[in-house]
Amino acid sequence: MDMKFVSDDIDSISLHDCDISEFKFGEDIELIFEDGFDVASPNPLNGTGRHKRTGEAAVVLKNGRYVSGEMSFGRVYNNAGDGFADECRPISENELSELQFEVLAFKFEDGMVFFVGDSRKECNFCELKFVCANMLFCWNEFTDDAWFQDYENE
Repeated sequence: MDMKFVSDDIDSISLHDCDISEFKFGEDIELIFEDGFDVASPNPLNGTGRHKRTGEAAVVLKNGRYVSGEMSFGRVYNNAGDGFADECRPISENELSELQFEVLAFKFEDGMVFFVGDSRKECNFCELKFVCANMLFCWNEFTDDAWFQDYENE
């Protein structure tokens, strides 16, 4: 994917409430954010002095591989006697192409990427796991202020 700006500054990117509209698999995995994501003002590529929202953007997982995913179907009683547990089912790599995924949180640690969010189509909580060498955040332009622009603690 050819994008004007490429950053690996994970601490200045917010994917919260952003939708992954497409998963592209190849040597790298590209997570396409058709409506963009948020870039905080400390990011070296954001010279605006404000937290900004991008236009179409991508998160590239360099040398990435999908590890696993789970979709929760609410709370059900666990017959083992230890209370309630989520009823989950695995998400296959093939199912990712149909998944409409709203990111609530993500973490990159020791080559492992965790995305937690909601399946917009099925309204269920999901967790996706990938491994990669590096995570890159790519975009062409800023289109608006970030949703958290006016929050003092951000």
